[in-house]
Formats: sequence, C-alpha cells, structure tokens
Amino acid sequence: MIKVRSVLKKAAQRLDLPLDIAAGLPRIEFDGFSQCRLDRHKGILAYEKERIVVLLNIGTMTIEGSGLQVERMHREALTITGKIARVDFDGSGF
Repeated sequence: MIKVRSVLKKAAQRLDLPLDIAAGLPRIEFDGFSQCRLDRHKGILAYEKERIVVLLNIGTMTIEGSGLQVERMHREALTITGKIARVDFDGSGF
C-alpha cells in the first residue's frame, strides 16, 4: 500500500495535481467545532448522538461529541453537525 501511494505521489507531482485527489484520499473540512464535511467516505459504521464512526479507504474516522447527526449524505460526501469534541483516525493507510 505504501509503494502505491509513493507512485501516486510522484504522478501527482508531475501532473501538478493535489495528492489527495490523485491517491483517492478523503478530504476532511471542519467549520469550527460544529460541522465536519467529508468527501470520499465508504459508509457509516456506527451512528449515535455521541459518536459517529465513518469508514474510509485508509481506515476509520471516529467523531465524538454531543448532539451529533448526519445532516447530508451523498454517495461520497457526508456532512456531520453537532458539538464536535474529538476526532480520531484508525488505520495504516497514512
């Protein structure tokens, strides 16, 4: 997996493309502590008001807080709102 990412990184540099797009990495954007937008997810593994676990192609992302909810969910895009207190990543794809 690391060798593939290395090749993709070199190709992205030569083509002047952002690495995250070339490698298919998730794009994560936060608006303060109340909203998280995530592109290129693979689905939701756990959904509770205090914890949401999202599957990524490089592992999982866990969002913890209070009043969490999925505001929007499309095939590859996801928006989570609520009071975000903690975000953890678990995976070896980095």
